[in-house]
Amino acid sequence: MSLSSGNFSGSCGHMCNEQTCVLRTSLSLHNFGRRFLGCSRYKVGPKCPFFIWIDNPTWPHGNEAAPLALEKMSRLQTALQLANERERTALEMAEEARQMAEKALEEEAKAKERERKARAVCAKVKEKAILAEEKQRMWKSTCILSWIFFVIVMLLCFGSIEFSGVKRPRLLPLK
Repeated sequence: MSLSSGNFSGSCGHMCNEQTCVLRTSLSLHNFGRRFLGCSRYKVGPKCPFFIWIDNPTWPHGNEAAPLALEKMSRLQTALQLANERERTALEMAEEARQMAEKALEEEAKAKERERKARAVCAKVKEKAILAEEKQRMWKSTCILSWIFFVIVMLLCFGSIEFSGVKRPRLLPLK
């Protein structure tokens, strides 16, 4: 391709012509609203100086509308900044909420571990209580049997008991 068929942007290393360029609109105060063809790689890599005006330099409505459009663009930029600040605040609040949720989950895990340990201790205490009740029953039965044995021995020692028709003498004399 020769240099005569297009404009070579030497610093960019590519060819710019009317078919490869993009239609754009000027937002500058003196040329507001004028349309031009500019490099399609305008914001990619090195800046390409190629452009061709499509509109006439005098576009009267553009000069009248320029201050209004620039003022509106300024308001929109302010609104965008406020929206970005709100978004940043919302993101910060979401991060705080996420951290609080993580902390709550950690606390819940700790509480569950404490509950598990308490249940284990409770199970051990119940086992000990069951063993204590068994020992208590054993001691009660032992106590009852010992009293029965004591009563039998006392009756044998101090009283006369007939066994199968045989009268036994008293071991201790009566007075």
